[in-house]
Amino acid sequence: MSVGLLFDCDAQVADHLFRVYQQPIFKFDRCLGLVGANDSLIGCILFHNWNGSNVELSYYGSKALSSGIIKCLARFIICTFSASRLTVTVSKRKRGLLKSLQRFGFKLEGTQRCYYGKRDCSRNTGVRFVMFRDRLEALAHLPPNDEKAERSC
Repeated sequence: MSVGLLFDCDAQVADHLFRVYQQPIFKFDRCLGLVGANDSLIGCILFHNWNGSNVELSYYGSKALSSGIIKCLARFIICTFSASRLTVTVSKRKRGLLKSLQRFGFKLEGTQRCYYGKRDCSRNTGVRFVMFRDRLEALAHLPPNDEKAERSC
């Protein structure tokens, strides 16, 4: 299946995410859509908690993340946020996604108990991954010097 990214429609994509995936509405910095056949939204990528050096990514949708999408996201993160690190927290139960993140170059940072619920159990544990600036630049095919990388965006 061919998948593309939808940029500059943050409000519409976020509305789709909160409605279709029944997520509570929360503040976000940017929102991208994953578009499949018939130009329909098949997923959403939310960037939130931007603090000047770290931005968090939340992904909702089908299993559409590919190395091409990750490379495009790396360039977007550098050009939009100039981030030093990208953080992703995933449910411990999503073993396939955990393996995929490591294949893409994310490093295990730790676990967060009671991240997805009040009870301290495996199903409520979040696994935290991070990707640092050097890996983002390599994926985005940008030069490692900050000034050059930001000028080429």
